[in-house]
Amino acid sequence: MVEEILKRKRETIEKLKDQKSIKEAILETKKAEKRAIIAEVKRRGLKEGEEAVEIEAVEAANQMKKGGACAISVLTDEAFSGSLEDLKTVKLSVGLPVLRKDFIFDDFQVYESYAYGANAILLIARFLSAERLNELAKEASSLGMEALIEIDGESKSKIFDADLDLTGISSSALIGINNRDLDTFEVNLETFEQIAPEVKPELPADVFLVAMSGINNKEDARRMFEAGADALLVGTSIMNAEDIKRKVEDFVH
Repeated sequence: MVEEILKRKRETIEKLKDQKSIKEAILETKKAEKRAIIAEVKRRGLKEGEEAVEIEAVEAANQMKKGGACAISVLTDEAFSGSLEDLKTVKLSVGLPVLRKDFIFDDFQVYESYAYGANAILLIARFLSAERLNELAKEASSLGMEALIEIDGESKSKIFDADLDLTGISSSALIGINNRDLDTFEVNLETFEQIAPEVKPELPADVFLVAMSGINNKEDARRMFEAGADALLVGTSIMNAEDIKRKVEDFVH
């Protein structure tokens, strides 16, 4: 009995420790001439009165994997009806790189993310100084995790800040451009189209650009890739689809 418990515990820990790379997954998808989609388990948005999607995190993530997603993002904040347990169960069940999407600002959260199996964490530049972004990204990298650094029109200048040494963390960093205004929650795909040409030439060659928010259909996806996206992070339109697998396939192909 005890030996069985220990065996199960060891297997669980080894799966949680397994460090898969979102960057490598994006690269492999591009080599296969497919579109790299990071599909997001997102039960609820932040708009007033928005109801939660009634689906288990693992079930949704498995459908995303079957549809060809190269990685899974899991919203873990309670405001989105998410949890760290969702992150853990998805990591143990799906076998793809997993991103923890949350409001991360403390070193403790970096270690917490690692303990629950995250392969990458989201760092929102708008809420962090360039120096703090650098510290948290390096902390994540020291544990074998990657960092998706999210910028928008207001925070894009931090990419050029001397305190954010992207050359030092480029092997484990991605840059996400959010099409959503975090003050009004309005979405405009022109945000990525305007910011990407300005930012991309300044990035190390191994730092990928990820378009985030407001990508609802194949036409939206085409616009983002034509504007310079290496990958898309798509949540709401996939989670709200009647057939999650088919929706992801539409984006990937």
